[in-house]
Amino acid sequence: MRLLSLLPVLFSLFLVSCIEGEEEIWLEPDGSGRIEATYKMPTAVARKIGDPDELVEKLREAAARDPHIQLTSVSHEPRRGGITLKFSGTFDDLRKLATFPQRQLRDPAKPDKRVKAEVLFGETHLDISWRGISYDRQVDISWLLKSSPAAKAIVKVPALLGDSSFHYTLNLPAPARESNATTRSQDEHKLEWHFLLKDHAEKPMHLTAEGNLPLPGTLWLLPLSVLVLLFLIQNRRARKRAQ
Repeated sequence: MRLLSLLPVLFSLFLVSCIEGEEEIWLEPDGSGRIEATYKMPTAVARKIGDPDELVEKLREAAARDPHIQLTSVSHEPRRGGITLKFSGTFDDLRKLATFPQRQLRDPAKPDKRVKAEVLFGETHLDISWRGISYDRQVDISWLLKSSPAAKAIVKVPALLGDSSFHYTLNLPAPARESNATTRSQDEHKLEWHFLLKDHAEKPMHLTAEGNLPLPGTLWLLPLSVLVLLFLIQNRRARKRAQ
């Protein structure tokens, strides 16, 4: 009887102990860039997001109709007890990538209703302007655990998640001013967040960063042109006064 009572917990441990995620974004000064991501999860958890084949096809179709996002690859691979989902792509504006799930994955008739596939993307608030970049993102996987009867024990005993983790990397074109990143490169361009899922069984993973964006080469000509124009105007006025 004791063994039977432990079976749900042991199954829960098997179900979620192999959840892993890794994502990296490279950002250019104009806000464009590229992304690569790999997620490993048990089949039962993956199916809470959607059928793997349908999810891959849905991502392809969504990217095909989005002029700002181009998927260079998207696939899923079966592995023992689970699947590995991989995708990579480019974007012309990080703000468009941040809103991709809301713009392309949701039902147009119900734009405020979240869909399950959004869980991996999370919710991102992003501002890119002449002042720099402000990046704020939250990824919440708690509903995946709570929606699975076998995994509900994990919410009560998060330690069962072991060393399962999500790892995010953001490569900025200029040094970061502020960030809650776990580690930073020496030049402050590369920010990395490492989240143990046992610490986020009930609360979202939160990523924040702020930094300057270097002006593209052509924009440096603007202040120079203004200075030249002011010099010519001042020189012309000086000649008139001399006459």
